[in-house]
Amino acid sequence: MRISERACAAATAYLLVLLASSGISMSQERSKVVDTGVIFSVQQVESSRSRGSDVTRFFGLAPPFWMPASEEIALLEGKLKPYLGGATAPAAKVIAIRLGSYKRQYVGYTAGGKRWIFVNGFCEEIWKEPDAWHDGLELVMDGGLCYFTVRYDVSRLRFKYLQINKNVAGGH
Repeated sequence: MRISERACAAATAYLLVLLASSGISMSQERSKVVDTGVIFSVQQVESSRSRGSDVTRFFGLAPPFWMPASEEIALLEGKLKPYLGGATAPAAKVIAIRLGSYKRQYVGYTAGGKRWIFVNGFCEEIWKEPDAWHDGLELVMDGGLCYFTVRYDVSRLRFKYLQINKNVAGGH
């Protein structure tokens, strides 16, 4: 009976190691949902590029892609509201006030040898809809204050290239 217990314990340990290691690789392949939105995985970004539904090219995001850590997003988020509130565009100040009702999509990319995080923000009326925004970047050509994008320079801890969508009817 003692041999059976040892064999059973060894088999259990092996299965636990196997499950844990496959979980690690799975976590790197899947996007991560955080309180403020979703962090896209490298595999998800590259998969969308290969399917031809690539919004990253529209936004000018180039490989190599990388998946930002939750800690990097937390640091970015701590700076986002003050950045928007201090921007010269009046629409940015409005978004800063409403930022808690927005969700964001985060894509790590590289430009000029530097790591950047692309932030795609959109208002509650979009993210309250089905969870399609978890699966791919949202692209809207108008929409006014409901949509904004900005890029975050990871090494310098600062934002650049804020864009706030225009409203087709002539709003902000």
